Amino acid sequence: MTINPDEGHVAKVRSAGFFTKGAVYMIIGSLTFLATFGRGGDISSTDGAVQFLIRLPLGNILGATVALGLFAYTLWRLYQALFLPGNYGESNGLKNGLKRFRFFYSAAFYGIIAYSFAKPFFMDVSDSKGSTGNSEGGMEEKAALWELLSTDWGKVLIWILAIVVAGQALWQFRIARSGKYMRKIDNYPDIKHEYDFIRRAGKFGYYARGVVFGIISYFLFKVILQHNADIYKGTEAALQYLLSFSYGAFLLGATAVGLIGYGIFNMMVARHANLTTL
Repeated sequence: MTINPDEGHVAKVRSAGFFTKGAVYMIIGSLTFLATFGRGGDISSTDGAVQFLIRLPLGNILGATVALGLFAYTLWRLYQALFLPGNYGESNGLKNGLKRFRFFYSAAFYGIIAYSFAKPFFMDVSDSKGSTGNSEGGMEEKAALWELLSTDWGKVLIWILAIVVAGQALWQFRIARSGKYMRKIDNYPDIKHEYDFIRRAGKFGYYARGVVFGIISYFLFKVILQHNADIYKGTEAALQYLLSFSYGAFLLGATAVGLIGYGIFNMMVARHANLTTL
């Protein structure tokens, strides 16, 4: 029996996942944009978005709700990896293998993010400070990198991770330039008045993601070449790194707007898209 991803429970899961993913990017982008121009907020990452939510009334419940939405997105990516719905199965074996890897990678990535949103609900840390959570997460990542640097196979694994993240950055730029991301909603004539806005939001968003992934891969390559895990910085530091350039505030502000645009784009995908072409 073939499951149609545009009907029933599968459609509901994918829509919830994309809407929640969009909301998270909008929170990160908005907090970063406000911080860039001294209007409050904070140069932020997923951890910052988690801390922002849990400080709100019923924050732990909000965080758990976001976690469920991201878990739905994780399930959708796993579904794609396993079944290659729609026109995905029409390629040759090598291309299908690469697609499966990309979907599994995406599922793992967002599964970890879903866990970070769910954790406060189960650990009752609504009174914790945002800086504590961020520093603990960064310490865990650096400890893991130090452990990997201590072995030959670990160094190889870091090289692979750095190359994968760099490839992800290039992939984001390629998608933005080609405009292929609009295939998700090209078959929906009812959005003709919103089409140009969605296209610009998506393009700017994919470019912004490419910048962030590119900086993170740069940090990972430095970790290997200088044999120093303390060099590694996450998403938040990758955004802060933009401030080290001339017109850094402009670059950071533009990237933040791009992340907001990516969030809007994902929400529109949740509403309109034929995700068999995603």
